[in-house]
Amino acid sequence: MASAVARIGADHIDEWCGAALPRTAAQLAQTEAINALLRSAGVTALPPVTRVALPGVRFESSNCQNFLIALEWAEADLEAQPLPTTLYVKLPCEELGTRAFANAIGFWAVECAVARCVATHLPIRVPRVFAVAERGARFVLVLEDLCAEPRTRLFTNRDMAAGTTVERARLCLETFAALHAEFWSAGAARRETLLPLALHPYLAPGGRAVTRVLNNVAIGPTHRVAPEIFTAAHAALCREATSKWDALVDAWYREPLTLIHGDSHLANCFEYDHEGVPRMGMLDFQGAQWCHGMRDVQYFLINSLDPALLAEHESALIDHYVGALARHGVVLDEVDAYERYRAYAFQTLMVAVVSLGLGSLTERDATLRTVLARSVAAVERLDFGEWLARL
Repeated sequence: MASAVARIGADHIDEWCGAALPRTAAQLAQTEAINALLRSAGVTALPPVTRVALPGVRFESSNCQNFLIALEWAEADLEAQPLPTTLYVKLPCEELGTRAFANAIGFWAVECAVARCVATHLPIRVPRVFAVAERGARFVLVLEDLCAEPRTRLFTNRDMAAGTTVERARLCLETFAALHAEFWSAGAARRETLLPLALHPYLAPGGRAVTRVLNNVAIGPTHRVAPEIFTAAHAALCREATSKWDALVDAWYREPLTLIHGDSHLANCFEYDHEGVPRMGMLDFQGAQWCHGMRDVQYFLINSLDPALLAEHESALIDHYVGALARHGVVLDEVDAYERYRAYAFQTLMVAVVSLGLGSLTERDATLRTVLARSVAAVERLDFGEWLARL
C-alpha cells in the first residue's frame, strides 16, 4: 500500500512537469491529449481529432471516473469510414484511499492488460478499444460508446440489485460459455501472453497472503456494520475458511482453467441486437483471471437474481450453462460443475465482505448490502459449510 501511495505522489510531481497522464476529465478533453493517446495506441487509420468537448454525461462506477467525450474529426470520407462522435473514457477515481487500494491490488492493471492484449481475441461482444495508456499510478482507457449503438441496453448496479429475469440470465450464461470455451485448458504459454500470472489476484507472487489478510481484516467490520445480514455465525464460517486458505485456493484453481470475466454481475453485461435476436456482451474486465468457468456462472447468478427466484431455477441454470459449453465443444461433468459452484460461492461472499468491511468501493451502500444478503443466502442454501468441512 505504501508503494501505491508513493506512485500517486510521484504522479503529482510529473503533472507539475507536464509528464503525467490526465487526472481529470477536463485535462483529457483536449485535442492534444486525445490525439496523443490515439497515436500511442497505433490507431493510424483515424484522422486527427480537431475538437473535444465534455457533454456532461457521466456513469456510476465503484472506482473510476467514467464519462463521455464528444469529438470532431478532420475532414474524412464519413461514408467510407464512419467515425464515432462520442467515446467512453475511464480514468482513476479522485478518492485517494480507493486509488491506493486499486494500485496495490492491481485491478486497474488487469483491465488495461485485457484492453491491450486480450480484447481482440474475445469471441463475445465487448467495447472496441481506441486507446489504453498506463503511467505511474494512472491509466486512461478510451473505448467505444455503447450507448450510441441502436438497440443496445446497458445495466446499472441498481438494475442488478433489483434482480434480473431467468430469461436474461440464460442469455448471459450462453455468453459466458462462448467466452470460456475459447480459452478452455489454454496452455501456460498462451495464458502468460494474454494475461500474465503476475496480474492474478490469487496466484501471483504474494497473492494468497494478500487476499487472506484482506478477508480476515474485513470480517469483523462487516459484522459490525451489517449484523442483521452477516451474523456471528457467518463471521465464524469465514474465519474457518481463511484458516484453510491454501487448500481453498488450491480447490478454486485446479485445472481445467479458462479466461473468466471475474466480476460477471448484471451491471457488467449489456444487451444488444444481433440480426433481430437479443444477445449479451460484457464490459469492465477488472476482475479477469484464469479460473474455472463456474466462477463466472455462480458470481452472476448469486449477485444478479433474487434468492427465491434463483433457488427455484438454480439447478436448471447450471445445466443450461453446461449445455451451452457442450455446444461449443467443451464437456463439463454436471456433478463437478455443481461442486465447483458451491466452492466459488464463498469467493463471491468474500468480495462483498471486503468491499463493505474495508470501506467504500461502491457508490451505493444499499446495493452492496443487497449483494451481501444474496451471498449469505447462497452459502446457506448450498451448505458451503459442509463442503468446507470436507476440504
